[in-house]
Amino acid sequence: MTDSPSTPRDLVDDIARWRQVVPSRAPAYHRLLQEIVALLGDGTREAAELAKHFDDAWAQRTFHIFYERPLLLIAALRVQALTTGTTHPLWPALAAPEPDPHSITRSALLEALADDAVFVCLRSNFVQTNETSRAVAWLWPAHLIGCDDGARPLALVEVGASAGLNLTADRLPSRWTNQSGARMPSVRAPAVRARIGIDAHPLDVCTDRDANWLRACVWAGEHDRSARLEAAIAAFRAAPAQLERGDVTDAPNVLRALCAARQDRAVVLAFQTIVRDYLEPDNRARYEREMRRWIADSAVASAVWVEIERENAEPDKPLPIVAHVRDATGVVDIVLGTTGYHPAAVVVDDAAVERFARLFR
Repeated sequence: MTDSPSTPRDLVDDIARWRQVVPSRAPAYHRLLQEIVALLGDGTREAAELAKHFDDAWAQRTFHIFYERPLLLIAALRVQALTTGTTHPLWPALAAPEPDPHSITRSALLEALADDAVFVCLRSNFVQTNETSRAVAWLWPAHLIGCDDGARPLALVEVGASAGLNLTADRLPSRWTNQSGARMPSVRAPAVRARIGIDAHPLDVCTDRDANWLRACVWAGEHDRSARLEAAIAAFRAAPAQLERGDVTDAPNVLRALCAARQDRAVVLAFQTIVRDYLEPDNRARYEREMRRWIADSAVASAVWVEIERENAEPDKPLPIVAHVRDATGVVDIVLGTTGYHPAAVVVDDAAVERFARLFR
């Protein structure tokens, strides 16, 4: 993590850590980053020019987690390959249906990096994946609360929403199973009074530009994720959610207003998925403090805050699904289960689920 302006040396360090943490996934990405490191370190004129380009692009930016720089660089190259098509020098590695790591050469990389559009992306874009499998963060708790078939209305707020595709994921097929292989329940036909996404840099997938950036942030060759993204974009375009530009610290006030205006026993449900890593530490502390205060000030069974966040750097470590709610004694944190970065299966804690559901009966 760094809170100082980014440098090419930071990129090299982050690449080394990323490659260590993700050793067997995305061979084309490993090869690409290996070539970047080799190019930056070879002492040639091209290396000095490339380092200056990175300096210029990232002079005013800071990054708070080690994987953000490498993945931003890959996405900036991939979006150009997707947009240009088969004539792009890195198309076989970053945009072809089956990525070819061996097609990545120094000359192909230099040609791709000669495009100023790559550095425009590095200067202004952000890694935003909108993995709709993470919508289990609200679809499952909403079922447990009793929101099926509109029996209890919902007001949804996603913090760190990016393009907001998780907010409309109830219109997509349910895909989750539990540790026994049985289908996980998710809310059916909810009566959603509000769907609000808050993000510092929201994307509009109704535009081709922003939709293409989301496509570039999905890793090359991961066809299931790409198919889920396309289905999610179509569902969102058919009935968009409300997206607001704002800092995470704006969320508690939005939630308080929804609680004040709620009708028909509507539950205000806030959720976030893999957001914490991207937050500046002081902002994160303030946000989490105010979110807990919002829950504490809410009536029992009126509000819930659900997080799917990583707790360490290990890629295979399960992620807890944590529901923060109020009971008669104050704010309680209930770990409903654990899942992965791209949730397909959930290891359910039955006792925790019963405890959570009982609070809303």
